[in-house]
Amino acid sequence: MKRTLSLVLAVLMVLALFGAAAEDTKKVEIRVNMQAGTGVAEAWAAVEAGYEALHPEVDIIIDLKPDEGYADWVKAQFSSENPEADLVAINLAGPAASGKSLNFFEYAYNESPYTGKEWKDQVNFGAQVRDMAKGEWTAISLQSVQVLWFYNAKIFEEVGVTAPKTWDELIDVCEKIQAAGYQPLAVPGDFQSFWAMQLGWIAQAYVDQTTRAQIEFVKAQPDDYCYDPEIDANFVYDVTDPWNDDPAYVTQNGLRYWQAFRDGVVRADSDGIKAVYANFAKVFPKYAGGENFFGTSDAGYKAMFAQGKAAMIIDGGWRLTEHARDMKALQKGEALKDADGNVIENAQVFELGTFNMPSMEGPEFLAPARTIEVAVGFIGAISKSVEHDEAVVDFLMYYTSPEGYGAYLSTGIENGMSVNGPALVDGVELPEEYAAMFANLSFIGNCQKGYNAALARGIGDNQEALRAWYGYTMDLLNGKIDIDTWGKMHQENQMGHLAEVLAASKINPSDLDNPANEPTGE
Repeated sequence: MKRTLSLVLAVLMVLALFGAAAEDTKKVEIRVNMQAGTGVAEAWAAVEAGYEALHPEVDIIIDLKPDEGYADWVKAQFSSENPEADLVAINLAGPAASGKSLNFFEYAYNESPYTGKEWKDQVNFGAQVRDMAKGEWTAISLQSVQVLWFYNAKIFEEVGVTAPKTWDELIDVCEKIQAAGYQPLAVPGDFQSFWAMQLGWIAQAYVDQTTRAQIEFVKAQPDDYCYDPEIDANFVYDVTDPWNDDPAYVTQNGLRYWQAFRDGVVRADSDGIKAVYANFAKVFPKYAGGENFFGTSDAGYKAMFAQGKAAMIIDGGWRLTEHARDMKALQKGEALKDADGNVIENAQVFELGTFNMPSMEGPEFLAPARTIEVAVGFIGAISKSVEHDEAVVDFLMYYTSPEGYGAYLSTGIENGMSVNGPALVDGVELPEEYAAMFANLSFIGNCQKGYNAALARGIGDNQEALRAWYGYTMDLLNGKIDIDTWGKMHQENQMGHLAEVLAASKINPSDLDNPANEPTGE
């Protein structure tokens, strides 16, 4: 796909340069409504200053929003007839963004005025999350990240344990740490954690261990509307290769997946998924605070880890840079604060260790565990008029250029912004100190692609399905129901919301009868 940018920006710039009724020429406004964070406002301000110096006819408005309530706010923006937002964290919009977001694929092959390259060549295009079947690219992500387990090396040394490689080894480590008087895991157990954070992450990673073979019937077939002969004709499933089912090697046809679920070929109460949750029940809440687990918030778990009360946490690669920043602050005698802005009393200085997802083992598990290894940022745009969309794309071309993103990254780091991982913009590198933090991480493959984990939580991120899943999963972990009852409830919950998920994806139920055909969208 390719869409030629209009002359709107050029005309406006000419008017500005020649002073032709400048006071009567209304500036183009582009609103940046991403989430707030340490150093983030300063980073965006640097991009704003650089862009407006080149484009005085455009007004970039930086209006960052707090994390709390952000997802609901974004969904409301996509649902509004007259949304104020332009750039948002689209990954939190869920189905509300379907059909209402700007498709960057339409501009990916256009030449960027800021590098002279096609826009897709400014960034690591292969790392971007794209739906090749639909020809959609709706989220721009400029840093890579990996979800890891982190541990307090001082506690591990004191207790005499090492990083576990399997789930059974993790249980053994937890038992020894708890016997030594520490809480093994600091993990929030609230709904946010289950849906979009720690428990949601590992649910996807471990269900993926049991569903890898599904690619054999989800892959595009030769007569499918989305079949790409240059890719798909050469695909051979190899469970020993954690990157075998990456989008670069195989196209997935979602219609075939939902058909298989509708017809019972894929089930939410499979032996594999039940084995995953049975293993979770061996760890949570027992080693994560007991009855306090479900009341632990984002701020609470970070405080426990910083105080040396808990030995392990699950987090993204940004924890490496945040920990280094925190240790420097403590060594200077400065106080640490939690996510709510409260001072963390008795925070300690300690070395941070990491390990990858410890694999679950047994006949239900097809391959070693993968994790979430993705490009992050998830900057999406609410589509408005053609002219406004083109103005937004021009700003994003600048932001994703070495000049724009270089200013964003360097200014953000100077002001304490966390870094998730290496930059995905051609010509932009992390400072040496930060690059060294990520140099020794080992990559094990991304679980968050395609449909392997589609039934790991609430189907299609449907909020009602997610809330129900959280409720009966709490009952399982608290010992109120057994795993077979959990499985029955999980299957009924997921199937009960299939029609809503299909509708949100513009799929008619009858489309599943002919998965080779492009969905009607009705």
